[in-house]
Amino acid sequence: MKNLYHSDIYKFDTSVSSYWEDTSSENLNLEKLTKDINSEVVVIGGGYTGLLCAINLIENHNLDVILVEAGKIGWGASSRNAGFNCLPPSKMSFKKMQSIYGVEETKKFFRNSVEGSNHTKDIIQEYNIDCDVTGENNYVVAHHKNKFEQIKEQAEVYKSEFDIETKIYSKEEFDEIGHQGTEQYGAFSYKPGFAINPLKFVNGIAKYALSKKLKIFEHTKVDQINKENGYYILKTKEGSIRSKKIVVATNGFYQEGLIPQMDGRILPVISNVIVTRKLNEDELNAHNFKTFSPIANTKNLLYYYRKLPDNRILFGTRGDLTGSDQSNLAMSKKMEKFLKDIFPQWSNVTIDYNWRGLIALSQKLTPSVGKISNEEIYYGFGYNGVGVSAAPWTGKQLSKLVFSSNSKDLDISKIYKGLPKKFIFPQLRTFYFRLAVWFYAIKDKLNI
Repeated sequence: MKNLYHSDIYKFDTSVSSYWEDTSSENLNLEKLTKDINSEVVVIGGGYTGLLCAINLIENHNLDVILVEAGKIGWGASSRNAGFNCLPPSKMSFKKMQSIYGVEETKKFFRNSVEGSNHTKDIIQEYNIDCDVTGENNYVVAHHKNKFEQIKEQAEVYKSEFDIETKIYSKEEFDEIGHQGTEQYGAFSYKPGFAINPLKFVNGIAKYALSKKLKIFEHTKVDQINKENGYYILKTKEGSIRSKKIVVATNGFYQEGLIPQMDGRILPVISNVIVTRKLNEDELNAHNFKTFSPIANTKNLLYYYRKLPDNRILFGTRGDLTGSDQSNLAMSKKMEKFLKDIFPQWSNVTIDYNWRGLIALSQKLTPSVGKISNEEIYYGFGYNGVGVSAAPWTGKQLSKLVFSSNSKDLDISKIYKGLPKKFIFPQLRTFYFRLAVWFYAIKDKLNI
């Protein structure tokens, strides 16, 4: 199975060195699969989607479920994202969505997006997960003065069309309640929204799943799937699972070649994160950085950032195009410059952490939930970097689909349903993305 990026980003047996790892002491230390076993359903992927699907299959439908994860639980994006509970999980503008799917279907999509955000909040409360929740909304910041009218329109549409609570702030107003800086020309807030420690969140979900007797195998990568007498045989390095149904919940870390019907449809994109040392009060006051809520700006190649509970600044963006450890280090140096260009009073602030992961995009530009035709194979992926709110909700929806085997029984927006189109010459996906990065970088340079 050939991967699109450098092998460094696929080291499943190695924990990712991150701020989250250093602030989350818990290690579940689950066993790996070393024998041949049977199950009604097997879930591939131990992140938010897979865990929530498995939990709901057990709690609501009393099915026998096994979950396998190639690394440790949450090894992929679920343990290394920035912890933003934001929306919507789409790279498509609401105007384009309305033109393709219609006004009512777009409204339903946004309702489902809000449901996803609230579902994440409910999980934290119901599963009693301590995951350092901070902030009470999300902010979108205009990075240039000609972007302020654009975010005002977005805020007004969110409120009038989708019944999302919003508030608009001028540059001067956001200076007082958010932060100052060279790329702050006003903002709007929307609810629901908050930030979390994603590793504590996924570990909390896993602990709840174990309490419900979910069988979880870590460091158990599925290398091959065969079909024999109506059953699927999933082969790993040291064992196998015989199952009636399969759920694929690997998102950006999907291994090409595993399921032919899914190959060539996912574009994994590298997202990089840096975290500063702790800032003192004088340093924070230099840019009047008040809020703990998550922030994204209006660049096409967006910056996203937040103040952490211990007064560090987390800063993320896209741009690494190879995935090697060396390219990650080079990208972190670029990001440090980006951060200090925006907040010049922090020129002497050092960076303590840098890491990266894969988000999943597709030609749909929205998530994909469904069942492969004529097979008992189910999938949920493509959250466009908004997995904290979208993935747990998707896992719950997937459980309903797995139980009924009929997508008509799934009462969600049709925008979510079905596989995206395959990329033309899928081996060129990273080349297509390079072109897109160059194009959007030019647009950002020209502020258009």
